[in-house]
Amino acid sequence: MNRLKSIAFLILITPLFLSADDTHEGVGVRTPTEEIAIAPEQEKEAHCGFIFDRYPPVFLPSNSYLVAAVSPLGDQVQLNDGSTWRISSYDGYKVLNWKSTDSITVTQNTRWFSNYVYRLVNQSTGSSAEATLFQGPFVTGPLTRYILSIDYSIGTILLTDNTHWEVSASDQSIFREWLVNDAVIVGTNSGWDSSSESLLINVTLNNFLRAHQY
Repeated sequence: MNRLKSIAFLILITPLFLSADDTHEGVGVRTPTEEIAIAPEQEKEAHCGFIFDRYPPVFLPSNSYLVAAVSPLGDQVQLNDGSTWRISSYDGYKVLNWKSTDSITVTQNTRWFSNYVYRLVNQSTGSSAEATLFQGPFVTGPLTRYILSIDYSIGTILLTDNTHWEVSASDQSIFREWLVNDAVIVGTNSGWDSSSESLLINVTLNNFLRAHQY
C-alpha cells in the first residue's frame, strides 16, 4: 500500500518537471562580464532591491531546505523554495527515497571530471546526489532571496531576508559581476576557505561565491 501511495505521489508531481516557466527565476539569464561599470557614487554601496511585505517572516536555517517533489525517474528534485535541480543518472535511485521531511543542503560538487556543479546533501539520511540548477526559486516567493544591497568596497551583501554576508577575498572578481535584485540561493561551502562557511549561488548569473554570515 505504501508503495502504491508513493507511485501515485510521483505521478501527481510529474507536471512540475516538464519545462521551465516564468513562475521561477531564470537560471543564467544574465551573461557574466569581465567587469561591470559602476558609477563612482555607487562604488561604495548599491541599494534598491525587492522588499516583500506581503509575506510573514520565515524562520528557517539560511542554508536548509525541504524536499518539495521528486520526479518519477529521480532525475529532478524540487526544493521548497521552488528551485529545481537536475540529478545525475548515477544518483537518481537515491533521491527516489527522499521524503518531504528531509532536510537538504546545497554544496559544491568536488568530484573530478563531473559535469554537475553542485551536490544536494540529505542531512536526514546522509545520502547525496550530484546536481545542476535547472530552475530558480519561485519569483518573489516567500523563501526566495534577492540581493537588497551591495557594498563592493568592503565586499558585503545584504539579502532580502535581512541576512548579511561577507564575501571571501578569493571570490572578489566574481563578486564584481553581481548586482542588486539578483536571485540568490544559500548553500554550504565544502571547498577552500574555511572562514567562509556558506555558498551563495547567484541564480541570475548561474555562478557562486563563498561567504561568511555575520
